[in-house]
Amino acid sequence: MTTIRAESDCAKAGINFEKISRWQYLLTQREITDTILKRYSFGGWHLHVGDGVCVSNLEDAKGRTIGLFIGIGVDNETLVKGTHKIASLDLDRDSFFEDFEDWLFYVSGRYNVFIAKGDSKRFYSDAVGMNGMVYDREERQVASSLALCIERDATPHPLYDHSLIERGEGNYSLFHTYDKDVRRGNPNFYLDLNDFSETRFWPRDEDFTTDRSHDDIYGEIIQRTSKVIGEINANFKTALPLSGGQDSRLLASISRTNLAGFDQFFTHIHNYASRIDATIAGTLAKVLQVEHEIHDKRNIKVSEEDVSRFEAEFHAALGFKKKLTREVAHGLHECLEDRMVILRGHQTDLLRAVFIDKLGADGRNNLRWQVKRLLIVPGKAFDRKTYRTFLPEYQNWVETLPENAAKRQVDLMFLEIYYSSTIGLIFPALTRNFFMSPFNSRHLISLSLSIEEGYRKNSFAVNDIIFQVDPELHDVPFDYEFGGADLGRIDDQQAMAELTAARRKASETRVALRTQHPDLAASEDVLVP
Repeated sequence: MTTIRAESDCAKAGINFEKISRWQYLLTQREITDTILKRYSFGGWHLHVGDGVCVSNLEDAKGRTIGLFIGIGVDNETLVKGTHKIASLDLDRDSFFEDFEDWLFYVSGRYNVFIAKGDSKRFYSDAVGMNGMVYDREERQVASSLALCIERDATPHPLYDHSLIERGEGNYSLFHTYDKDVRRGNPNFYLDLNDFSETRFWPRDEDFTTDRSHDDIYGEIIQRTSKVIGEINANFKTALPLSGGQDSRLLASISRTNLAGFDQFFTHIHNYASRIDATIAGTLAKVLQVEHEIHDKRNIKVSEEDVSRFEAEFHAALGFKKKLTREVAHGLHECLEDRMVILRGHQTDLLRAVFIDKLGADGRNNLRWQVKRLLIVPGKAFDRKTYRTFLPEYQNWVETLPENAAKRQVDLMFLEIYYSSTIGLIFPALTRNFFMSPFNSRHLISLSLSIEEGYRKNSFAVNDIIFQVDPELHDVPFDYEFGGADLGRIDDQQAMAELTAARRKASETRVALRTQHPDLAASEDVLVP
């Protein structure tokens, strides 16, 4: 009998493999006969998936099978599910793969795709590798995690201090993994399954400048994201976290027409900052007129045995040791209904350029700052040796970017390198729920990046959208506006109006400016209050 090594190891350690593989996949040419994973075969390859993974058969316009869609995604029309016909694709066309990539540009969610035409077989990811994608050339396997990817003992990568990462103080980055020979795929490259080479397919010719107005772009972002959320809510049990930050509020505002489709609204409390989140989230829930649950670690009883079990499952799902997430360590994840889809912002970060401390050419030309921002080691531990060690591979990545995308180099670095090595690593190992961003499509990312960098950095784009969709939500204070204010005064409307007065006035002024100058392009560097 042939099995999956991780499955055998879990059995020996008394770990529930069915649980740790719930959202995971393995693509292989091996004939695996002894596994609890469900199997799909196509094009000489076998896809094995956990019992929570959605798999759809993709067809071209003539009803011919072209591949397998793994995960949750919404295309321009609907949720990708069951047998999904793509009307724009024809296997007979020479442009088949280019046409497929055109279709993929609009697909939003957390997914991978195995697609084939004749002897050409390719593997694609969502825009940030949120569903996980690692591969081993020698074993010719692709998987969501290191745990499922290899059948041999892992060989620790020599460039990393693994004890730092085990303590949660660093990241495997630049497409490295714990194992020196297993590579994390760049999510905007496809993997050629014949020779396991990677080729960039996006960005193509985007220079992320536009003559379109802010309002035009906002309208498309709102319409598209609302459509995606509506499709997910209609097909799954879903939950939306609420906080004092900007990303959750942006999703909540765009979700106004889909609120009835959510099954749970919640806030986890595990430190003082999250207590501020919970207080503000309670006010948001009142405005939204939804029931809101607060899950406070002080009210959750978690034994040492529970934590040990959580850690063992987490490490088994990853394939190496890494610090447990705070929500899981405190048992907060068990307050959410099992198998729910949890919608998160993540790529909405781009609308406020959250990672860009240095604007324009000052940031693009400062490679030391960029390598440091990858958090391979803690900021205080970043030194000349670390920089020199990882600079060559970072420069190699920079050289893969098309010239026309150079002005968005820092944004793309966080999309392709940082996100894939953080949420792309963690999400497959969070076994209770399926975390995803409805904003995760190359289309929505392109719209976000077409807005001038400084405008985004000042959070103007996020505030514009929230103000346009729901002024009442806009006027609830954000966490950063509280400062030393008394949280108990959250229901004092006058006090809260004073906290938000400057932001409200700025948003109103920008609306007036756009009204007076409707042809002002979003890519122009405009002076705004």
